[in-house]
Amino acid sequence: MKLAVIVTEYPKFTETFIYRDLVKFAELGAEIRLYHLAPYRVGQTLHGFAEPTGAWAHYIGFAGRPAWGAAFRALRHPVRLARAVGEVIAAYAALPKIGLKSLVMLPKALAIAEDARTWGATHVHAEFAGHPATAAWFGHRLGGLPYSVSCRAHDIFRTQRLLAAKLGEAAAVRTVSEFGRTFLRERVAGMSDRRIEVIHSSVDVVAIAPVESVPSVAPFRILYVGALEPKKGVEHLLQALALVGPSLGDWRCDLIGHGPSAESLRTAAERLGLSYRVRFCGMQPFERVAAAYAEASVCVAPSIIGPNGRQEGIPNVMIEALAYQRPAITTNISGIPELIRDGGTGLLVPQADAAALATALKRVFDDPAAALAMARRGRAHVAAEFDLGMNARRQLGLFGMPSASGAPSR
Repeated sequence: MKLAVIVTEYPKFTETFIYRDLVKFAELGAEIRLYHLAPYRVGQTLHGFAEPTGAWAHYIGFAGRPAWGAAFRALRHPVRLARAVGEVIAAYAALPKIGLKSLVMLPKALAIAEDARTWGATHVHAEFAGHPATAAWFGHRLGGLPYSVSCRAHDIFRTQRLLAAKLGEAAAVRTVSEFGRTFLRERVAGMSDRRIEVIHSSVDVVAIAPVESVPSVAPFRILYVGALEPKKGVEHLLQALALVGPSLGDWRCDLIGHGPSAESLRTAAERLGLSYRVRFCGMQPFERVAAAYAEASVCVAPSIIGPNGRQEGIPNVMIEALAYQRPAITTNISGIPELIRDGGTGLLVPQADAAALATALKRVFDDPAAALAMARRGRAHVAAEFDLGMNARRQLGLFGMPSASGAPSR
């Protein structure tokens, strides 16, 4: 199978879950061509395991011969072209910035469709229901290949405009959580009876050796991995540490990642008197992140519903933490309870509740043996529902790869 995959940006430090899937697709026999809509992101870290994706990456400019040539040839189908443009204008009348970006992308999307067809692709997959799905939809509307869409979080929660068309005309639709599937069925026209597959984001559980040791309390190592941005709620973790820190003995907290909130969080840590115990590690290679998971006493994802409804689907860092068999604390929003079952596979707290988060941290500190037992149940749950090999086969089956097999949607 030749599979064309569309993403918005490449490489992107926070989208390792996509590259993990692509590498596994290739191992299972698929040929991949990866189209990124934005120019190559110089300076972004590409983890070692994702290096093969560099050879698959293709970029077609917004202007130039391929894009304008494809747009000119699309004029042979004026009715289809006009209808697609008209639907975008109507859908995004109240969000003109997104509408304009979508229309500017049209020649590029048509060129991607032509390039994929010339390469011999049999299917196009859009990672995210935003601009990647719009590009796949444009190409399909003008005679391109069948396509599928992965729906994750902000790409469906932020706005549902044009989703009825993009998802309605897709050959297959996948969400990463039951929460996402229910959201689409309730909020998007035509989706209530549509088959929507729930295939979780995944990790290679077999390749990760579980940490069997009881979480350390001397020192008590608290780990956060992820972007430093509003929807991640890291400021609430800092507030919780200010509350409970004196009860945690010799504790330290590593924040791995970078983002627009980095400086404000540094300022908050200084104001709360935490600078000597909280370390801002920035972006780190995969090997360093893996070592941090293995050394952690507890992993925390204090996610919130951020501005414009931005929120997590299911945080991939929590899946990874449980795969390493480390205690996990996160919030009870979105699809997170599908992974973290409070008291069963980890601890759940209300979003933006520093006091509750402080109590959860103290609970792990006070009874590390019980925390390890939860982490063991968590790893078993990840192995059953979030395993990379199993879910990659399910995705390839969704794309129409004959040799792929997997369990049907729940």
